[in-house]
This record gives sequence, structure tokens and C-alpha cells, in this order.
Amino acid sequence: MTSEHQIIKHLQKNKITPFERFNLANTKDLFSAHFLCMHGLYHLKNQYQLSQKFTLIIQSVRIQRIALNNSTSNNYNVKTALETPDPLESYYLNAKHYYDTQEEEITELLKSFWQQYIAQDNKKEALEILALPSNADAKMIKAQYLRLAQKHHPDKGGCVERFKEIRAAKSVLDKVF
Repeated sequence: MTSEHQIIKHLQKNKITPFERFNLANTKDLFSAHFLCMHGLYHLKNQYQLSQKFTLIIQSVRIQRIALNNSTSNNYNVKTALETPDPLESYYLNAKHYYDTQEEEITELLKSFWQQYIAQDNKKEALEILALPSNADAKMIKAQYLRLAQKHHPDKGGCVERFKEIRAAKSVLDKVF
């Protein structure tokens, strides 16, 4: 198991072109390193699937290669990874995105990533505020929000602070779902 960051650092340390030229403090270079790394990983994943010897699980913070055999292919996580389409795969396998993505778009992608990352951190607390289980879906969240907002709205005699807390929790969850 490894991370994308570790892979990129390894490629830079070993002076693999073009990674050795990337300054990861520069947003365009960071995007380029990220895109090329993910592009290569998805190609490798496809090669592994063709050989039916390994699978590559690519997640936002980890990359894991798993040997495929009867016991691992029956494992729920591996089976789910094999059966679930990855929406990012087609993006990263299309080299056009590498060449056509402009710096402003990269800035927006990074901003969106960090907003979602922070929202994930705040998800548990927001679910607790709305008195929802961890497996709540968007429909449950909306229904509970409407119920609590109605109950605690200041115009209905509710507490302003509690209403603000409920609205903030809903806002956090909207970014996650």
C-alpha cells in the first residue's frame, strides 16, 4: 500500500522525466504531477485486470495492489472495487485533460477538493447535530433538516443559535453528498 504523494516523491527522487522538473508548490506543476501519476496508475490497473493476476485499488489517499486469487476475489472490498465503476478513471485516462486544463481550472479543482476534504472531516459532527445515523443519505438529511428547521426556526419560536447550528450542519452535508 502506498499513496500518490509517495509515488510522486519516488519519481522525483529517481529523476524520472518529467517528474523531476515539477515544483509541487506551483499549482500547474502539482496538477501535472497528479494527473500523470493517476493516468499511469489507471493504465496499470487496466493491465492488471487484463492479466487477471492483480487489481489496483485507487482511492484518494491510498493506492493498493492486491493479488487476485479465489480468496481475495471473494473479499467484499476487492469484489466491490472490481465491480464498481470508477468515475475518475475515464477522466485520468483521457490525456486531453492533461493538456487542456488551464491554471484557473486547476485552482478551482484544488479549492473544490479541499472543501470536500474539510466537509468529510465535519460530516460526523454535522450528522450528530441533525441526529442522523452515519449511513444517512441525501434524502434522509433533507427530510430531517426540514423537520428540525421548522421546529427551531426563530419565526416559530425556536432558538436562533440552534437554528444556525442546524443550517450550518446541513451546509456541511450538502458539500459531502
